[in-house]
Amino acid sequence: MGLVPAPSRSLHKLDQIPYTHRSFDTKIWINTRYARAGKICIIGNAVNFVAVTDYRQVTNDDGPPGSDSPFVDYFIDALKKYTDWDISVALPDCQKSWISKAHVIGHTMTASYILPSPTPGEPYEGPYYKKRNQGEEEWVLLDGTPASCAQIGIHHLFNDKGPVNLVLSGPNFGRNSSALYILSSGTIGAALEGALCGIPSIGLSFAYNSPVLDPEHTKTACWLSVRLVKYLYDAWPKDDTVDLYSINIPLNAELSDDTKIKYTHILENRWGSAFEYIEDTVLKSATGELVEVADQVQPEIDDKSGRLQFRWKPNLKAVQDGVTEWPDGNDASAVAQGIISVTPLRANYQGVAGYTGELKLPSSSLRSSPSFTAVITYTSTSYIYPLLTANLHSLFPNVKIVSDPNDPVIEKGSGINVFHYAEYEDLNFERLIADREHYLACSYIYRKALIRKNFLAHAIATYKVKHPDTILTKHFPESYELELDYAEYLDEMLDEIYEFRDQLIDHDSWWILKPSMSDRGQGIRLFHTREELQEIFESYEEMDEEEEEEENDDDAAVKTISESNGIVTSQVRFFLIQKYIKNPLILESCGNRKFHIRTYVVASGALKVYVYKDMLALFALKQYSSPDSDSDLEAHLTNTCLQGDFRDEGSVRRFWSLEGFDKEMVWDQICSITGETFAAAVSLGRLHFQPLPNAFEIYGVDFLVDSDLNTSILEVNAYPDFAQTGDELKELVDGLFKNVLTEIVAPFFTAKDIQESQKDGSGYRELALVLDQNISGGW
Repeated sequence: MGLVPAPSRSLHKLDQIPYTHRSFDTKIWINTRYARAGKICIIGNAVNFVAVTDYRQVTNDDGPPGSDSPFVDYFIDALKKYTDWDISVALPDCQKSWISKAHVIGHTMTASYILPSPTPGEPYEGPYYKKRNQGEEEWVLLDGTPASCAQIGIHHLFNDKGPVNLVLSGPNFGRNSSALYILSSGTIGAALEGALCGIPSIGLSFAYNSPVLDPEHTKTACWLSVRLVKYLYDAWPKDDTVDLYSINIPLNAELSDDTKIKYTHILENRWGSAFEYIEDTVLKSATGELVEVADQVQPEIDDKSGRLQFRWKPNLKAVQDGVTEWPDGNDASAVAQGIISVTPLRANYQGVAGYTGELKLPSSSLRSSPSFTAVITYTSTSYIYPLLTANLHSLFPNVKIVSDPNDPVIEKGSGINVFHYAEYEDLNFERLIADREHYLACSYIYRKALIRKNFLAHAIATYKVKHPDTILTKHFPESYELELDYAEYLDEMLDEIYEFRDQLIDHDSWWILKPSMSDRGQGIRLFHTREELQEIFESYEEMDEEEEEEENDDDAAVKTISESNGIVTSQVRFFLIQKYIKNPLILESCGNRKFHIRTYVVASGALKVYVYKDMLALFALKQYSSPDSDSDLEAHLTNTCLQGDFRDEGSVRRFWSLEGFDKEMVWDQICSITGETFAAAVSLGRLHFQPLPNAFEIYGVDFLVDSDLNTSILEVNAYPDFAQTGDELKELVDGLFKNVLTEIVAPFFTAKDIQESQKDGSGYRELALVLDQNISGGW
């Protein structure tokens, strides 16, 4: 559905508004797909939310910030920090509590403006009667009721921002639980007015036990309020069952992210007299000053001095004490037990059936996250740029994103928190070494023990000597390092690795040759005789001669895999020879094609290593057959980078969607192998792998499963080509970035262990911790 027109601002008759106003296809209610990033308007102690432009309005019944309204500025500050909503505020100019959803007939309301302090709790500037329009965020004050603030805010004050999507009323200075409170509440009245205008609305109240307020408790309550409001709005029923919510948050020292949240109904309690008789409380003294008469006597009416008067004095303590007499499940008893209460309502104060039990919010790291700048120096059209930026905005709405690699924030000494995601050569390594508190980079400096194939083989070989029982003994193919400048020296090199030479003479095994520093499958060849190996190196040299005249032409068009995986031997001296696994797991359901598993592994700090559970299966183009001298590489090479235009829909699949074998067994092996592989790299020394506390890196690690379900690690790739995942499985990469930002980036800038907050499994966590090793000194 396309964007629909904004609702008319000149509706006067009720029958002009469609009855099905909650329908997502009417003019009054805009499809929420276009209203998630949001603009909010806050009215009275209510916030209004607008759909097309994602706009919210806030209001209350306590008025502007002050002793009678101590929460609204903290709440607006939290909305700005933890959402990207556009917020407008319209409040009563003074306290208007206990006024319900009243409008004062015949009263002409006047607007004034205030400029709130950037620091919650500090005095505001104003009021003044003419809008300054200097780009400052002014709040509107109206000399009317909270419901009138909601009405005028929705239909008149903020028309230039588009229609309101959500009305937030509050936070009220005190509870609004049970019928006695909620039916008289101006806070709920403003939310009810918003609902009657066809806009989702939420009334928010903070139930305090002591008039002495702790700002930290207030900030916690506001943080939880924002999370809960976002959750309720995103999950708002589309079947016209809920018009508004009433939220009550117990403001106490125990309030935290772990505080329970429950759906409740309104406690239908009763009370007695809410007033007391008094004699005329206002008399004039001899000096003309007003004095209060303390004695309370039964009034007498006479024509000279007696006036019948009543003073507001409800016994609210008795009301609250009486809550314990009622069974649990209601809003008042929940608040009394320190539980956050969420009450779904229709716009006639009736409850909504079907909402019971505990409500769990998704885990979030937003609250403790300070502002930081994300430097993303990929082009906006790249595969990963929109995924990264969308997740950054979603998880850290106050983040600033820049794309200039020369932006001053990157420089050493800027003192600005920076998350730098860029190509290796674009990172600021000087700052990476010097500024471990404010600069987080997406790559380590030294990691050739992992990403160079010959170094990886050497690291694993060394590790196996020291740890003979390691899983790597049976789960890394037999490998030999080869250093060769020219093909004519091959025999001399083979003499140095005689174990391999002897096997080559026997012709019993097939082998795979990999240039140590190449990636994307470039230069890979199969062979099983010394003569075939000689021919491979000679063919490399022929390619050198053909390319001498085409300087730096590494992107020449290719037709087939066999033509596309050449290398320049003048640039490559080191090779790795591995025994070819001739019995790979072949799945009939996947066309009997060979495949390998691409696993994304995240190394963080110094040092934790995680394996991302959502893995890929990358398939060869052709049906598998045992290798021979005339083998077509397209049946053996599973690297999709080499397939180019020949790649088909079945080339890339989700690992967990495959059938016909024990996937959990393979997963367990992958986790164990990965942990020990990184331990092997660490053991090789800091010159070859140097973990840093302010860096992390995503690797693409390749595994092959044989017909006996033995899993072997093949190689580790830095800066994996995420684009090979394709558009259909882009959500897999999106989930990876979401996990990295939640598990790695957020804790770095908050000094908070995200894992502790996600033990309930409600977060994004799909990263399995496979190695947790404290590298002394950050190396």
